[in-house]
Amino acid sequence: MSTDKLNNAGHDAQHLDVSRAVLTHIITGTIAATKVSGGIAEHARSIISNTGLTIQPKRDTFTIREWLDNVVLQTKDNSPESQASWQLVHVALGVAVLRHKARQNQPVDGADLELVWGLVRDAVTDPVLALLLPGASRSAQGFLSVPLCSLIKDNRIDELWRLHVWLPDGHRGNPDFALHSHQPFAQSWILAGEGRDHQYAVTDPEAKGALGTPYAQYRIAWSGTGKSHGTAYVPHQSYSIVENTGKIVHIKQVETALHTRDMSYTVGAGVVHRTEVPAETLHATFFYFDSSRGFIQDAPVLGPPEGESCKQYRDVGSQPPSSLANMVEAGRSFERLMEEGQRYHRSTNLEMALRNYNSALALCGSGVAFSAIPNGDRYKQLVLVKLGGIYRRFGKYEQAKDMLEQAMAMTASSELRMEASGELGVCYRHMDLLDDAKRALQVQYETAKESQTERHACRSIGNLGMVNYQLSQQRQDESLLELATNQLLERVERSRHLKDTIDSQDLDATTREHWLKDAITWETIGLSRLSLCYAAQGNTKKAVQSAFEALTLARTFEDLIVVAMGRFFYGRALLLDGQRDAALQQFNSHDGSTPALALCREPSDEHRQYLRELIDAGADMSVTDGDGYNALDYATFAKDAEAQEIVLEGLRRAGGVDDPDTLRFLHKESKLRRGYRELFQERLRPVLLAGGGDPDRSISELRRVYAESLAEDPDKRDSFDVLKFVPYSDFLAFGRLPRSSDGLAQEFQVSKSPGNNGDPKSSADYLIFFSYRWINKDPDANTPDDRNHTQYRRMIAATEEFLKMHPHVNRDRLGVWVDFVCVDQDEPMSGVSALPMIIAQCNAVISLSDDQINERAWCSVELMMIQTLKRSYKVHLWYEQVLDDRTDGIRNCILREGPMDLEIVMADKQLTYETDRPKVLFLERQSKFLH
Repeated sequence: MSTDKLNNAGHDAQHLDVSRAVLTHIITGTIAATKVSGGIAEHARSIISNTGLTIQPKRDTFTIREWLDNVVLQTKDNSPESQASWQLVHVALGVAVLRHKARQNQPVDGADLELVWGLVRDAVTDPVLALLLPGASRSAQGFLSVPLCSLIKDNRIDELWRLHVWLPDGHRGNPDFALHSHQPFAQSWILAGEGRDHQYAVTDPEAKGALGTPYAQYRIAWSGTGKSHGTAYVPHQSYSIVENTGKIVHIKQVETALHTRDMSYTVGAGVVHRTEVPAETLHATFFYFDSSRGFIQDAPVLGPPEGESCKQYRDVGSQPPSSLANMVEAGRSFERLMEEGQRYHRSTNLEMALRNYNSALALCGSGVAFSAIPNGDRYKQLVLVKLGGIYRRFGKYEQAKDMLEQAMAMTASSELRMEASGELGVCYRHMDLLDDAKRALQVQYETAKESQTERHACRSIGNLGMVNYQLSQQRQDESLLELATNQLLERVERSRHLKDTIDSQDLDATTREHWLKDAITWETIGLSRLSLCYAAQGNTKKAVQSAFEALTLARTFEDLIVVAMGRFFYGRALLLDGQRDAALQQFNSHDGSTPALALCREPSDEHRQYLRELIDAGADMSVTDGDGYNALDYATFAKDAEAQEIVLEGLRRAGGVDDPDTLRFLHKESKLRRGYRELFQERLRPVLLAGGGDPDRSISELRRVYAESLAEDPDKRDSFDVLKFVPYSDFLAFGRLPRSSDGLAQEFQVSKSPGNNGDPKSSADYLIFFSYRWINKDPDANTPDDRNHTQYRRMIAATEEFLKMHPHVNRDRLGVWVDFVCVDQDEPMSGVSALPMIIAQCNAVISLSDDQINERAWCSVELMMIQTLKRSYKVHLWYEQVLDDRTDGIRNCILREGPMDLEIVMADKQLTYETDRPKVLFLERQSKFLH
């Protein structure tokens, strides 16, 4: 496990004391479980026996953190044997953490489990140790088992540690023999997915009052490598067999519980239970048998009364442990990303939600990116529904519709279909396809009623009510208006019922909190929309009362958009009631979002009409939210030309912006921000996620996608320059820093097909970006360099040193990117704006370090970008050139790895033109979404 990850995981567990004797005991079991060679086993034992002796010879107990640090000190050579040995010790340390916590009945939190999982995962995926480990074996319950520690005493289990993985492959064991018990006490910690454990009471059928289902008790036996079997436990088995004892018992379920990631549960010795895992999902656990907490010799399996015997072959080697560990890691990552995405979604931080959902989507593929989660299509459906909701809230209805329709076509799950159908109905409504919306929402409502899914029924009836309200206004149909009113009243009633009954449902604390917020949100929206119906009926007093009640509710939680919309409906009702000043207070009040901002996020005919009403009332269109976006930005992001014109008209009227040039500038800046958002989040980041750390593949695809994006969108072509470069041979021959007007820069010719690095006609495959400071302070200077050509000479020296360090780079196919030559110095705007995307398309960045470079804002943008890219995707190289003060510096400069610990705060950086400040602050925010 990497130090960075370790320092962020299991802080409490890292300070746990483990004695040398305990770790020696555990490593014995780890050696037995993994069947490593004698040399590796002996080396692992010696690491434990020698740790700390040279520093603290009298000390015999160390914290987990100290053990980990000392393992590194004890492993002085990089031989395969050493590498495998210290990975074994890491597994033993992971076992030691859970063993101590289990025996002391101490809770294991998510950070502790991440520490243990990291140690085990890194060991079984280690390139050396992975080749030595025995393959996973198939259990009678269908999961695959990877042994981690096997301690057998007197032919029975003393302690046994395993990684259990249920793959989404349909293998769930023979259902006739799913009910079973264990000789030792057992404890399980959930790593990924969810499983439901059912536990049962067993009674003798002749006992007084015996109830339940009759089963026969079966005796279990195990085989070793031979053909015989017996009741002595064998760690590495070729098969197990159960044989009918003829004894009939009755069972009755006494407990059932759903377990999800980071939870734990226990099963007592001899207690009959079964684990239920959906056949299409991944589930993984650490499983611990501990005889010190209970053991019974006769732990039966229950099966059909008339059965005889059943043999389960272990199918050893069907999956290597490294493959299983990668799948489990993908599953854990998927769950974390989805949970974080939903948390951002609920707090209306939609950009961060989009980032997380796209990362989760990348794990559902089968390309070379990361180890993909198995049965990716099943998980992809979940992400597509969430992404559809995000894109809908961004006003990108076509993208949202495509994703939701794709999810509907992929899934057979009624729950997921209801969610997708409801979201699709809302999307259709915003696209003004009201009849399509009504059909989709009616399907959701009827399905929800039939399946008694109260939450979906509540949401769908409210959205149906809104569709019918809009249709009533279009068609001047009083019956539809009455229907809409009744449906919205039903929404409010259902929402309140959900709130009142939520405590009676079997929910964990997080789900209960989320469902309560949903119920409040749906009640709020229902009351707000009722105000529209009441106003349409001419009852403005009732409209004001309903909207005020909605706004009061909305203020009780964190969804800023719901609050903003609540302010709009309340303000509108006040306006219709003749209370204009009070209405304007609502329209211009700023709790993080205004009605204009919320309406522009999701433009539609309905919302555009509301925008016109705001402007006629004198609402301010210039207010920005916490992310620095204004109403024009959101209308531009959604590519709604009509909404943009309405907002520009509002700026002319209430914002006091009469100058056409100023309005054009504001509009151009909004388009620029849209371009950055789309390129960063929707085009470049998915390429990096899919690249799997392959530099050539990732960077060539980045170049292709960037060129394609500019070709498809006139606004992007106008805002951002194409990728250019200067062949290094031309740069070297020029003798000084060339200017753009010198004609050396060439446009990079991108291959039309994915995966190719560049067009053969282009004279470069590999590009180096130079980040440097303009050092010529002469106001009349026509070059950023000084008279000695210092920066140019440094670039040449740095390139030559780089070529020595990377001999695979062909100097004849090397290009350099330097702003003074690659950005049109007479019309620099599009070239400067493209800087962050240019960096992403260069293979390497070299910073010409000096004592002022980190103070300059645009230099800091460059450093911030390359630091983010290198840290997150590891496909770019970054060096800084440091001058040697003992000489003239240039001939003896030092090229070293760029620092990864820079703290860059753009608000503190120096700019030549302060008007660039909003742009660099925006880029600072966007760089975070590249992680």
